[in-house]
Amino acid sequence: MPRIWADTLASHRQQVTGAILDAMAELVAEHGPVSVAMSSIAERAGIGRATLYKYFPDVGSILVAWHARDFAEHAGQLRALSTSDDVTLDDVAQFICKLRERHGRGGAGVIGVLAHTLAGAEGHHGGTIEHEIIAVLTRLLTRLVEREEVRDDQDPEFLARWLFHAGHAPAELDDQAVSQLVADSLAPRPAGV
Repeated sequence: MPRIWADTLASHRQQVTGAILDAMAELVAEHGPVSVAMSSIAERAGIGRATLYKYFPDVGSILVAWHARDFAEHAGQLRALSTSDDVTLDDVAQFICKLRERHGRGGAGVIGVLAHTLAGAEGHHGGTIEHEIIAVLTRLLTRLVEREEVRDDQDPEFLARWLFHAGHAPAELDDQAVSQLVADSLAPRPAGV
C-alpha cells in the first residue's frame, strides 16, 4: 500500500510536489545541473519514479515549477511588506538583499538561472509572478514617494524594475554594499540636484 503523507488528496499532492522541488534543488546544489536525473530526484524525494512522472515529465519542468514557487514566495513576502504602514526604504533594501541571498549563493543561484532561462524558453514569463513582484514594488515605491522617503524624479515603475534586477546582482558583490547602493539610489534628492 502506498505511503499517505497527508489527510486530503490536495495537501498530499502539495507535499509531494514540495518534496520533488526540494529534492531537485538539493541535487543541483550538490552535483550540478547536468548530473540530475529523474531517478535521483524520485529517490531523494522518497517517491517512486512512476509517481514522479505523474507530477512532472522531465527535469526541465521541475526547474520551471521551482522557479514559480520561488517567485511566489518572494511575492508573498513583498505583499506582506507592502501592507505594512511603517515600511521604510531600509525595509525595501533588506528585501532586495534577501532576494540576493536566495539567488546569488551556491546551488540556488545555479537553479535560479537555469529555471529562469527554461521558463522564458517555454513561454512561461508572459504572465508570471515576476510582473506581480514589479507591480507590488511599484505600489510600494509610489507610497514611499508620497511620504517623501524615495526620490520623486524617476517613475516608481522604473525604480521598481531597477530594484528587481538589483536583487539579481552578481553573488561576488558584497550584500552590504548592494544594500547601501539600493538605499542611496532611491533616497530623495536634495533640492536643486
